[in-house]
Amino acid sequence: MSRKSIVKGKTFERDVAKALRVVYPEARRGLAQPRDGTETPDVEGTPFWVECKVGQRINVQAALCQAQDATDGRSPLAICRADHEPATATMLLSDFITLLIDGDEGGGATEDAAPRPNP
Repeated sequence: MSRKSIVKGKTFERDVAKALRVVYPEARRGLAQPRDGTETPDVEGTPFWVECKVGQRINVQAALCQAQDATDGRSPLAICRADHEPATATMLLSDFITLLIDGDEGGGATEDAAPRPNP
C-alpha cells in the first residue's frame, strides 16, 4: 500500500469520526494497532464497530465482513466512499431494523433532523 493511500485512509477515518460527532460526541479515529495485539474499529466512541474504506474501487461487502469478523459484540458498520462519490454506510438488515426500533420507534426522519454530514 502506498504512502498516499495510507494518508488517504487515515484522513477519511478522521472525516468519518468528525461527521459522527454530530450524534456521538466522543467519536474519534481508532488506534490502528494497540499494544495488546487486539483489533480496534477505525472509529471509536460509537455503539458500532466502524470499518472505513476509501478509494477507487471499494468492496463494500468485504468491508462489512471485516467489521463482522473483528467486532467485540458491537453492530458492524462499513462506511465507504469511492473516489469523487458521497460516502455510504452499510450494516446488516437485522441491525438496521433494531436501530430503527430502538432509536426512532419505527418512524421516519423528521424535518428537525440534524443535517446530513458528507465526509
